[in-house]
Amino acid sequence: MCGYMAPVYIHNILRGMEQSLMDPLAEPELTHDLLRRACDFEYERHRRTFEAAPGLIDIAQVTDDLGNQNGPMFSLELYREFYKPHHQRFIKLCREFGVKVFHHDDGGMRTFLPDLVEIGIEILNPVQWSCPGMELTALKNDFGKRICFHGGVENQKILPFSTPDEVRAEVRHCIDALAGDHTGYILAPCHNLQSLTPIENIVAMYDEAWRYGK
Repeated sequence: MCGYMAPVYIHNILRGMEQSLMDPLAEPELTHDLLRRACDFEYERHRRTFEAAPGLIDIAQVTDDLGNQNGPMFSLELYREFYKPHHQRFIKLCREFGVKVFHHDDGGMRTFLPDLVEIGIEILNPVQWSCPGMELTALKNDFGKRICFHGGVENQKILPFSTPDEVRAEVRHCIDALAGDHTGYILAPCHNLQSLTPIENIVAMYDEAWRYGK
């Protein structure tokens, strides 16, 4: 994996989280210009990277956090006007070099998923099913023919605070929901393993994936 293209994240870093969320409504012209300049730089940086390593890069991230624990961070209309064109441009660049597109997107981001699939994401991470709209079976039914899911194993309550048997049940649930057709799922924690996660739960997750995944 090589590359990280994230226009919303760039906006957040340059302007701060609070200001960047207000910018599209308060200063749309500034927002467009800022995103164009920053994304032009990122586009050229990644183009040179891909050219320097022909055939050696399998996956790149065209990513962003469009959702939070309760739903979308902003409206679909705002996404389409300010950020989607940059995602689309980055995805096209990846495709030109035969690089698969990995899209990380926390929280309840289902509102944006049809647009993201339309413009060419291929792998969706982390599939945070505890958030609104992210029910696993529904995601598989609606998008499983077009994208691969990565993640899914709940890491806020189950992995850190449940028993190994409960972790194993969670692994089986994710495999049944996201890989019922024996394809299209890479099992992993739903985001990073937290430092308080018991070792036995981590072992149980991977062991059950190995056993049940067969």
